[in-house]
Amino acid sequence: MPDDLVEVRGTLDGEPYHAEVPVWASLLDALEAAGRPLPAGCRGGQCGSCTVSLDGVPAPACVVPAGAAAGAVVETARRAALPVLVEEMAAAGATQCGYCAPGLVVALSHLLRTSPAPDAPAVREALTGHLCRCTGYEAIVTATLAAAARLTS
Repeated sequence: MPDDLVEVRGTLDGEPYHAEVPVWASLLDALEAAGRPLPAGCRGGQCGSCTVSLDGVPAPACVVPAGAAAGAVVETARRAALPVLVEEMAAAGATQCGYCAPGLVVALSHLLRTSPAPDAPAVREALTGHLCRCTGYEAIVTATLAAAARLTS
């Protein structure tokens, strides 16, 4: 392999993936090269649309160096999302265009797994780094709190 490429192997949504990308590439680039693209908003770690669960912790894939993710377990919203959260977000109208939704549900599902009964300020804190230009966030907070209530009842 040329010196300017890095080989990335890992697990994505329960299946192995492999990519060879430039050494400067991000995890987002590696997933695209492996045929598993994610929503890519800002490509600078500021919008949250490409957030994945990286070894159990939410991370924007666009700022994680591809080489640093070698061997990691990566889960997208397909696998990391709690179904009850997805249901409550749909019921509350918490997604409109849906572009930010995958990253939001990854981050908020992590919150609900680690803090089963969050309050509204905790939900808003978990939304740090996630931009949604359609909803104004209130429906997202409401949906997350409703999901938490269902999970703890």
